Amino acid sequence: MNLTHADIQAILRIIDDSPYDELRLDNAEFSLYLKRTDDGWSEERRTLKPAVPLAELDVAPGASAGTVGAKQPHTPAHEAEPPASEAGLVDVRAPIVGTFYRAPQPGAAPFVDVGSDVTHDTVIGIIEVMKLMSSIPALATGTVRELLVKDAQFVEKGQLLMRVKPAQ
Repeated sequence: MNLTHADIQAILRIIDDSPYDELRLDNAEFSLYLKRTDDGWSEERRTLKPAVPLAELDVAPGASAGTVGAKQPHTPAHEAEPPASEAGLVDVRAPIVGTFYRAPQPGAAPFVDVGSDVTHDTVIGIIEVMKLMSSIPALATGTVRELLVKDAQFVEKGQLLMRVKPAQ
């Protein structure tokens, strides 16, 4: 099954009147992520390969209404991660699933950038889940060397957010 632009527009008309601002739909053949913004809806689509047999489709654990996922063996989020740019860096990972924001509000300066010094309690970003904002601490002390997610990017639990060079 391929979703056309017309299919997505029909889905948007249905959810336009809903109170939700995001929708993630995963099935055996495709993944669709929609997000309502001030300028309208943005979309991200991809075809999944290999296809998961229809019998393995189920509601994903912890999913909200309208989210359908495929039962798949757990694979760590770090399998497709880029190698560290230097030895000895500490990985900082997402503790929960949601939308990662680098700044406290749109247009504001990010919490941290490459070169920023952080301590264990330094807030490095916010993850939003169903309108609940959670501050994410560095849980490391040192200097930020790599930022691996973009602002307003959806992240999975355990996904690598950044790498920190530990303080001496």
